[in-house]
Amino acid sequence: MPTPAAIRQAVFSVLRIGLGLALAAFMIRLTLRSAGGHLGAALGDADGGLLVLAAALYGGVICLTAWRWGILLRVQGVHLRFADLWRLTMIGQFFSLAIPGAVGGDLVKMSYIARRVPAGKVAESVLTIVLDRLIGILGLFTVASLMVLLNLPFLLALPPAHRAVQVAAFLVGLGSLGGIAAVLLVEYRAPLLRHPWAARLLAMAARRTPHKLADLVRRLVTALELCRRHRAAMAGAFAISVGVHSTLALLLFTVGHALGETKLSLSGYALATQVANAVAAVPVTPGGLGLRDFGIKLFFDALGAPAAQTGNIPVTMSLIISAWALLGVGVFIVTRAARPAGEPAA
Repeated sequence: MPTPAAIRQAVFSVLRIGLGLALAAFMIRLTLRSAGGHLGAALGDADGGLLVLAAALYGGVICLTAWRWGILLRVQGVHLRFADLWRLTMIGQFFSLAIPGAVGGDLVKMSYIARRVPAGKVAESVLTIVLDRLIGILGLFTVASLMVLLNLPFLLALPPAHRAVQVAAFLVGLGSLGGIAAVLLVEYRAPLLRHPWAARLLAMAARRTPHKLADLVRRLVTALELCRRHRAAMAGAFAISVGVHSTLALLLFTVGHALGETKLSLSGYALATQVANAVAAVPVTPGGLGLRDFGIKLFFDALGAPAAQTGNIPVTMSLIISAWALLGVGVFIVTRAARPAGEPAA
């Protein structure tokens, strides 16, 4: 019988998910209403071939994401088939819709991967999911920084009515500096740890940390060191991240042209995509739905896109992302049904 604490946690989780879904629905409705567009009519008149291409591009994003994770796992000595990586990535897509924030699916992937690798590699495998997320964010901020530079004259000339767009672009663009600092911290970790104050802090922590936790930390540090030694693999993972976020910009551009928008440049689409995706990473709505749409709409307004299309384009992109996430439901069901005898349920 569930304990009172478990019941409270379950109720809290349901409320959090419900509030996240409600906020996402409100933001999407606000995006469409403020733009004055009629999504159903727009989709009826859209170029079907370009919409199929846009859906295929997001399928490519999922494949690239699975490939990047596989690279990080191999660095840790864990080898999974691409089909398994793709399946777990699809399951993560599904749960990203069910759990507010962009990292909800990662938590589920951690649970699954922990049962599919040798016991001695669980901590390292879980770390790859965290690293995969961080490398993805670094790729996002890198592409965003490039887009901010390309669109700098436009951003500086924005009137006060679009100040929020201007500030958001600069903040996200500067985020790449944090990523560079993190890379330098990992690269020069050894000299920093030899500093007297760092040695004293580590010694104090070692005395007060439980043995099992200390062992876990040591294994995670070793895993990070392996990543540092495999610079080519890490560079490849970063390049894939840049490819992922560039493809997302191309996806939005394709959706725009499918709906008849031809005024905005590809760099404008890329700028709106990167900044909106950074905002969508805030754990408020499932998969960033609603937040991403409204953020893109604000950028489209500033870029001078036709009013009706500023809402229809990002919401259509969200429909494509949601369709792939719902496909993950089927993958999740099949994966559970094919679970070997004796393996615990998810």
